Amino acid sequence: MVIFVALIALVPLASSNVLGQTSKSYATNARFNLPASNASISFAVNGTYSNATLEGNSWVFTDLSLNQSKPMPYLEISARNSNMTVWYYGLATFFTADMLNYFAQGAGEQTLNMGIQNAGNKVDWVVFSNGTFETNGWTLTSDGTVTVTGLTGNITVIYFGFTNELGNSKLPFYDQHSVAIAVAITVASTVGVAISVNFVAKRRSLPGQSKVKEEQTP
Repeated sequence: MVIFVALIALVPLASSNVLGQTSKSYATNARFNLPASNASISFAVNGTYSNATLEGNSWVFTDLSLNQSKPMPYLEISARNSNMTVWYYGLATFFTADMLNYFAQGAGEQTLNMGIQNAGNKVDWVVFSNGTFETNGWTLTSDGTVTVTGLTGNITVIYFGFTNELGNSKLPFYDQHSVAIAVAITVASTVGVAISVNFVAKRRSLPGQSKVKEEQTP
């Protein structure tokens, strides 16, 4: 029952609004390179965006939609000595929560900002690495930028907007946010299993390496 509720909460919502004519499509073989930092960004599912620009050493996407999900208004994403493959972006339906799931190849660092307002309190964020709740290995800046360092594999970053209203601020972290953590663990585990199944299926369906399309700065 808990898993069912969690999946309903964070499954990507189909957008009822059609993106404008200026939206651009991308395929899973598109790669957004970061040559200055020996890194790249790619996506595990097809999707669209209205704009993608390389600003400094970060790719900035607007109205990013993964596999017809509800568009993500803003995503600034970067990496160093690591290749990122974004699998999933979800919005909750009955509480404030944003989740981004990706696979990190290379023990460098990955940086992301989902454009969430007033998201500079670390207690509102949860990070999982291969299904393990991480208290170290990531940092947060006052503008809501999350930087994950030294972690590889399946990474899930979740922002819970309701956690400031839970419990007494003098209580330990786990006591304050037991509900949020329980939901996050359930969702991260479920997504992890789904990703593993999809990855294996995708590898089996491809007889060889596919050519990679490199995106250049507009």
